[in-house]
Amino acid sequence: MTGHGERPLAGPLASTNAPRNPAFGAQPAPVGDATDPPLPVSSVRLSHRGLVELAAQLSDRDRELLETLERLRLLQSDQVRRLFFAQIATEAASARVSRRALQRLCELRLVHRLERRVGGVRAGSRGTVYTSTARGRRLIAYWNGKGAASDRGVHEPGAAFVAHQLAVSELYVTLVETHRAGTIELLAFEGEPQCWRTFTGPLGGPRIVKPDARVELAVGEYEHVSFVEVDLGTEGRGALTRKCAAYLAYYRAGREQAEHGLFPRIVWITPNPARVQAIESVRRALPVDSRKLFVTAPTGAALAALAGGEDARQEGSA
Repeated sequence: MTGHGERPLAGPLASTNAPRNPAFGAQPAPVGDATDPPLPVSSVRLSHRGLVELAAQLSDRDRELLETLERLRLLQSDQVRRLFFAQIATEAASARVSRRALQRLCELRLVHRLERRVGGVRAGSRGTVYTSTARGRRLIAYWNGKGAASDRGVHEPGAAFVAHQLAVSELYVTLVETHRAGTIELLAFEGEPQCWRTFTGPLGGPRIVKPDARVELAVGEYEHVSFVEVDLGTEGRGALTRKCAAYLAYYRAGREQAEHGLFPRIVWITPNPARVQAIESVRRALPVDSRKLFVTAPTGAALAALAGGEDARQEGSA
């Protein structure tokens, strides 16, 4: 697909020898002894020496879990299990080991368990939601050589924010599982704010587009790149129209094409069939030559849309 006839939206896949994120691998990292006693933790901010000592005692799996949690902002306990403990023989056993690992990280004050649960009483521990702490962010910054991170505290987010972020996390988990199954190759997944883009608008002022994620998939010999909007029906038609206009302005600015050689498709994903129709009506109101930049898909057709499927919109409109 091309935009305005001269700017490709997808290109041939460059050869790659390994996935760009360890969590994409065919199997999660080996599980250590989940019964190890928690490490001693001071009640005050860690010194640099304490940070180094703590980092040396954590496993590769711990690091991957903490970095993934920071990138995605929120993860449910069952999403953690599916990402990092799926190789354990039974779901019940993997859930137990996952809970112990999360409990240990909570005791180390690297991870915080939110008060809010998602999924109701029946969800049990599956619905427990986790986020990273200031100490966890400092440790990640140390690992990445970026100095001390912000010490902003952990706040209990609202229900709408939690539902939206967990929907984005679920998309990531599903993509990783599909990658492991060999159906597609997940090359990259950037969450907020890493996937945001700033540019100069037509009047010379600064502009910004804020996708929920940027996804790169390889299918056969082609790479498919998408800006993703996970929509749970909380925005009105006016907000959707403004968001589409911001993407079009960014496309016309040409910055993405100059830096990356292509412009991603904008894929709207929503679980509500009526919402698919509402987003489609906004897309149909756009200039004809701009409509092909946007794809609307129900959650069940999200992978097909992200993999370049042209029938995702038709499936969603059925």
